[in-house]
Amino acid sequence: MIFALCLVDFHHVRGPEVQWWKSNYHADYNLHGKLFKNLSFQALPDGSHLFEETFSNFNLVYDFANAVSLDDQLDFEQFTGNPNHLETLFGCSCVRQVKTTDLSSEELERNKDITRSIVQKAVVVISRKQPIFTKIKEKLSIITHSYFQQTNFTNTELLEKLFDNLNGTFKLIEEEPMLKQQIPEEITLLENKKNEKEDEFFVNLNLRSILSNYKSSILIILKALLLEQRVLVYSNNNLELLTQFQNNLIALIPDLHHHLDLSGCPLSDYTEKHSPLTRPTSLKTNDRRSMVRFFGLPLHVFNTKGSFWNPYLPLQQFDELHSESFMVGCSNLLILNQASQHKINVVVNLDSCQLSYPTGKPEALLLSHYDKRFIQSLLHSSSNEDAFEGSDDYIRYQFEDYIRSLLATTRFYQYMERFKSPPPGFDVNANKHYGNLKAFNDSFVDAWFKTKNFKIWDSLCDDFIFNFHDPLHIAIGSKETTQSAFGNFFANFNKQQQPTLVERANEYFLHSKKPQKFIPKEEQATEVKDESHSLGSTKKFTWGWGALKS
Repeated sequence: MIFALCLVDFHHVRGPEVQWWKSNYHADYNLHGKLFKNLSFQALPDGSHLFEETFSNFNLVYDFANAVSLDDQLDFEQFTGNPNHLETLFGCSCVRQVKTTDLSSEELERNKDITRSIVQKAVVVISRKQPIFTKIKEKLSIITHSYFQQTNFTNTELLEKLFDNLNGTFKLIEEEPMLKQQIPEEITLLENKKNEKEDEFFVNLNLRSILSNYKSSILIILKALLLEQRVLVYSNNNLELLTQFQNNLIALIPDLHHHLDLSGCPLSDYTEKHSPLTRPTSLKTNDRRSMVRFFGLPLHVFNTKGSFWNPYLPLQQFDELHSESFMVGCSNLLILNQASQHKINVVVNLDSCQLSYPTGKPEALLLSHYDKRFIQSLLHSSSNEDAFEGSDDYIRYQFEDYIRSLLATTRFYQYMERFKSPPPGFDVNANKHYGNLKAFNDSFVDAWFKTKNFKIWDSLCDDFIFNFHDPLHIAIGSKETTQSAFGNFFANFNKQQQPTLVERANEYFLHSKKPQKFIPKEEQATEVKDESHSLGSTKKFTWGWGALKS
């Protein structure tokens, strides 16, 4: 999973350059001098000299078939190979600097060409499949600090040990063949371990603070991503927040962090690589990943041709802003000042905590009444710093519920449009909100239906997900009072003794055999493989993995 570890130095004449390199895939960095041409600029971002220590995250594109990198818009335009061989790599760097006067006389003697008042270097980890920054931030900081405390910068023993440690910690493992060899009890244990390991991605997030600072703007940005618009995130005062803010947005879309290996390249396309797209034919209600797939998640907002994500875009890659849609971070004011020329839809200025719309704010990004109510309930819950309700995990789960409510409402609406009657077990006269997409803003829904990520979702999602999640806006029924709406929901959850997920699954597949089932193209057989006899206690969420850990 570890592609490479390297050391980037800022040379007073040549500028930033890779000083040391070790890789599991590309042994010689300097061969032909064409590998990751912008790596040093990404690892030492603009403005990093203002901080004693800071961090940078960025994406790279690598062609595993030809062992070459694609580094800018010109490379993308001239590429003639198979885009299915392109893979996004995830770089994270810890940048530190030290005053030249603090260096030992021996080090100054070894580096007589040092003329600047500071020495600046970055230790960079490059990984495959998914970002690992949140998991290794503390370790990377400690190693970088220790490296700077050495009296000899040419001693890379610490970096060698870090490389070996990371290789032992992060490995690419094919899970499915392993699971097939296990008995049911062992499968359950392995699935629980996978769910616990997944939570590691969400360490070092700060959703509570970001929600407090940006309030309803968070939902606007999320909707802009779902609409595949051009989003620019800017900060020159806090480079670490530049990364953290985008990681928070990624965390709001369920399971997206597991599907980012195509996200950094506008030539990559999920449909082309995974064609034909098929819907799940089984469901394991004790496995979060199985339930996520059943709902057609994640929404592939970056994994389609013409779209990409790069947490930090240096000035050298400025021409990539010609792509159809993206989310990029930058710390250079020149890029920010040309936002309107590149038709940026949404600019998030982290230094001022403000959103701007260089091309005008479209109706599709206006929040509905229920959208605003949803955010208000979250803001109220986040005021309690000691309770689980209002914590980062709680906020993340509520946004997951928001997205699932959008998806379930969409499927219900599609069913009603096709059969002109509600599905079995639903009374639209008793609850007029079932299938009401207007609650999410008509303009937003119409625009979302035209996106590439919607078409992928429509091909992957089961037709009857509204049997597992109420097909209405998550905020409908919440009270517009100072009391938390979600607190009311969870408080009433146990009192009403709602059916368990297993019971919902059995009921769903019972209905699926009836002729009313909505199937757009051809009949597909669906069966349930429920590996668990009990879902256990779920005090906080209707899905088992949302419960508090004991």
